[in-house]
Amino acid sequence: MTSDQIAETRASDALRKRWGRILENSFDEIYLFAADNLHFLHVSRGALQNLGYSMPEMRQLTALDIKPEINATEFAALLQPLRDGQRDRVVFETVHRRKDGSCYPVEVRLQFAAEESPPVFIAIILDITERRQAQQARLESERRYHALARIAPVGIFRTDVRGNCIYTNERWCQIAGMHPEEALGEGWATALHPQDRERVIAEWYQAAKTQVPFYTECRFQRPDGTVIWLLARATAEQDLDGNAIGYVGTITDFSKQKKIEDELRVHRDHLEELVSERTRELEDVNRELEAFAYSVSHDLRAPLRSIDGFSHALEEECGDAIGDQGTDYLRRVRTASQRMGKLIDDILQLARMTRGDMQWSDVDMSELAHEAVDRLREAEPGRQVDVRVVPDMQVAGDRTLLGVLMDNLVGNAWKYTSEKDQACIEIGVLERDRQPVYFIKDNGAGFDMRYADRLFGIFQRLHKPDEFEGTGIGLATVQRIVHRHNGLVWAEAEVDRGATFFFTLGGPNRSKAAG
Repeated sequence: MTSDQIAETRASDALRKRWGRILENSFDEIYLFAADNLHFLHVSRGALQNLGYSMPEMRQLTALDIKPEINATEFAALLQPLRDGQRDRVVFETVHRRKDGSCYPVEVRLQFAAEESPPVFIAIILDITERRQAQQARLESERRYHALARIAPVGIFRTDVRGNCIYTNERWCQIAGMHPEEALGEGWATALHPQDRERVIAEWYQAAKTQVPFYTECRFQRPDGTVIWLLARATAEQDLDGNAIGYVGTITDFSKQKKIEDELRVHRDHLEELVSERTRELEDVNRELEAFAYSVSHDLRAPLRSIDGFSHALEEECGDAIGDQGTDYLRRVRTASQRMGKLIDDILQLARMTRGDMQWSDVDMSELAHEAVDRLREAEPGRQVDVRVVPDMQVAGDRTLLGVLMDNLVGNAWKYTSEKDQACIEIGVLERDRQPVYFIKDNGAGFDMRYADRLFGIFQRLHKPDEFEGTGIGLATVQRIVHRHNGLVWAEAEVDRGATFFFTLGGPNRSKAAG
C-alpha cells in the first residue's frame, strides 16, 4: 500500500468515526457516500433497517445501486451543480430498492461536503410512500369529482376565497349560456340578471364574511336574452386548520317550477277574489233571508194568532150550535195554526244557528243533558223513561248552541220512544281513532238506514206526521251546530229497534278557521 493509499484509508476511518456515533443511533435514513466512486462510507441505523442490508454489505454498494430508475449519466447531472458549488442542495424524487428487491418512493436531499477528507456527499432520505398514496387518493378523488360533475344534472362551481370562479361544470355553462373560460374570475357575475346582480353579490360576500352557507333565488340572463330562474347554494371548503380556502356550490334551474308557482299564485289570487265576492254575495243573501224570515215571522204570527184565537173562541161559544163535526174542524184548524207557529219558530232558530259569533267556554255536556231531560219530564210528567247520562262530559264550545243541540237530540229520543212500554235513553261518550265521540241512544222507533242521507235535510222526515209530530227542522239545526264546532254528526238505526246519533266537536281555533 502506498503512502497516499494509507493516508486515504486513515482519512476514511476518521470520517467514519466522526459520523458513526451519530448515524448508528439515527432512525432516519442518512447516507454518506464518496464523491469520487459513489461508494457508501456510512449509513444510518434507519437506512440499514429499511433497506435490509448490513453495514459491510452497504460499503460494497454505490448510491446508484439502490436507485434503479436513475442511470449513471442522470445521477452525474444531478450531482454536478453540487460539485461546482452552484447549488448548496439538490432535491429530487426517485425510488430505492431494498435487498429483497422491493422498491419504495423517496425524496432525496443531497448536499456536498467538500471540506471533508475525502470529500463526501450527504443524502437525507424521506420515505414518501404515504405522501404518494395520499396524492394518488387525491387524484382519484378529483377524477371521480370531475366525472360526477360532468354528468351532474345541476350546475357546479368552485371559487377561491375572494369569490373568483376557478371551475364550472358543463351543466353550469349550459344554464348560463357561457363557455367555461368566460365564467372564470369575476366573469360568472355577468351571467346574473342586472336586477339581481347587486343583491346576489352582496349576499355572497355576507355569507363569506359570516362563514354561513350561501343560499338564494336569482335569475341568469343568457346572451340571447333568455331568463332562467335559479336556486343557488354554496358552502366553504376548509383546510385542516378550519380556514376557508374557497367555496363549492350548485345552481339548479327551477324556471318551470317558478312558472307554475306564478300561475298558481295568479289562480289563487283570482280564486280569493271570487271567494271574497261570493262571500259578500252570500252575506247579502243571508241578510236578506234573515230579514225575510223575521218579516214572515212578524207578518204570519199575527194572523196565525188570530186564527187560533178565534177558532178557540168559536169552539167555546158556539160548540153546541156547530156540532161535533164542526168542533173537530175547529180543533184541526187550531192544530194546523199552532203547528205553523212552531214551524216558524224552528225556521228562525235554524237561521240563528248559522249567524252570530261563537261564545267559547268549557261546557258540561252531562249537565246540558240533564237539563233537557228535566224539561221533558216536566212537560210529560206521566211518562216513565229510563235515562242514563255519563257524568262529567266536558267539552269546549258555545253553551247556548250546544244546549239547543242537546234539546233536539234528547227530544228526538224522547219522542220516538213514546210508544215503548219500557223506554230507555242513554247519553254518553266513547273513543274512536283517539277522538271523543258523543252519542244519544234510544230503543224507540228507529228508521230504515237506506234513507239515512235524508236525516239532516230541512223539512225531511222519515215518519208520518200522524205517527210522530215534528217540523223536520230539528236535525238540520243539529247539523248546523255541529258543523260550527268543526265536527261531524251521523246516525245508526234499525226499524223498531232504536237509533243512535253520534257527533264529534272540534276546537275553537279549528272552528274559527273553518268558518
